[in-house]
Amino acid sequence: MKQFSEVHLKAWKKDYQDLINKKRIKLNEENVWMLGKTNAVICFFLNEEIAYICHSKSIYQTLNDILNIKRSNELIKLIMLHDLGISENKINQKKISKALSNKIKKVIRNFEFSLLKINSNYINNITNAFIVISDPTYNGHTAKLNKILDNLPDKKTIL
Repeated sequence: MKQFSEVHLKAWKKDYQDLINKKRIKLNEENVWMLGKTNAVICFFLNEEIAYICHSKSIYQTLNDILNIKRSNELIKLIMLHDLGISENKINQKKISKALSNKIKKVIRNFEFSLLKINSNYINNITNAFIVISDPTYNGHTAKLNKILDNLPDKKTIL
C-alpha cells in the first residue's frame, strides 16, 4: 500500500506526471549522443514499470556511463545486486568481466527512459520526492527495505 501519492508533490505534480507519461526513449547509443550536458531528472522504465529515477548534471554522461557499464554508476551497481545476485562486497572489488558486462547489457537493452529538464538548485530534493511517490524497482523505498531484510544475518551463524 502506497503511503504517498502525487498530491504530496504539490506544485511539482504536473512535472512528475510529465516525466512518467512522456514518450519513452529506448536506451541505446543512437538515442543519447545528442542529449548533452543538461540538468535533468531521468526516469528509467523496465517492462512498463518505473525501475529507477535519478538526476544528472549531464544527461549524456549519465546515460553513456550506463551504456558503457561503468561500475561507478549507481544503476549498474543496482542491476548487479538485484538482477544478477552479486553481493555488494564483490561489486566493489570485482572488475567487470566480459561475461558479466554482457549480462548487464542484456538487462539494459530492455530499458526505456524519459527526461524532465530542471534547472534548479533543488534538483536533488525534487528527485527524492519523485522516488518517494513512484517507489522505483531499483532505488525506491520498498527496494531499500528488502535490502535490509536480505542483509539480516542467519541467527544460527552468529550465535
